[in-house]
Amino acid sequence: MQKQALALLAHSAELAANRLKFMRLAFGAAGGEGVAINLTEARQTALDFLTDGRGELDWPVSEDEEKLGLDKTGVKILLNLILIANDAIPRGGVVRIDLKRGESEGRAVIHAVVRSEGSGARLADGVEVAFDIAGAADDLNPRSAPARLAANLAASFGGSISAMPQVDAVELSVDLVPAQ
Repeated sequence: MQKQALALLAHSAELAANRLKFMRLAFGAAGGEGVAINLTEARQTALDFLTDGRGELDWPVSEDEEKLGLDKTGVKILLNLILIANDAIPRGGVVRIDLKRGESEGRAVIHAVVRSEGSGARLADGVEVAFDIAGAADDLNPRSAPARLAANLAASFGGSISAMPQVDAVELSVDLVPAQ
C-alpha cells in the first residue's frame, strides 16, 4: 500500500512539474527577450503537458525543423493555441500541429495550424471573441484568456489568429515570425 501511495505521489508531482513547465513557457518569462526556443523542447513540453489529459498530441518532426526556429513570442502563441485546442476536445481526441516556412506580405513567416479533432470538438465560450483584440477585455474568462494573450502577441508583429470551427474539429491558424 505504501509503495502505491508513493508511486501515486511521484506521478502527481511529475504531472504538476510538466504543467508548470508548460505554463512558464506559454505565459511566463522563460528564456530572454527575442531568444529562439528550440522546437524540440517546445514539442516535448507540450507532449508532457498533455500526458494524462484529454488530448493526444500529433506534432511530427519536420525535415527543416532546425530552420524553423521560433522566438519566445512565437512559442508562447503556439503553446497557447495548443492549450485552447486541447480544451476544445472535452471527450478526448487529437491535437495536430503543422508548421511550414513561408512568406506573407514580403516577409518570412512560419505558418502554424493547430487542429483539434474529437467527438463534440468546439471552442470554449468566449474564445472566438477573445481572438478579436478590438473587442472588450471585460468579457474574458479563464478559458478565453489564453486566446486573448495569443491574439495580442500575434498582433505585436502584425498578425492575427483565425479560428475555423468544423464538425468535430476546430482549426486555429496564425503566421508566426521566425527567430532572427
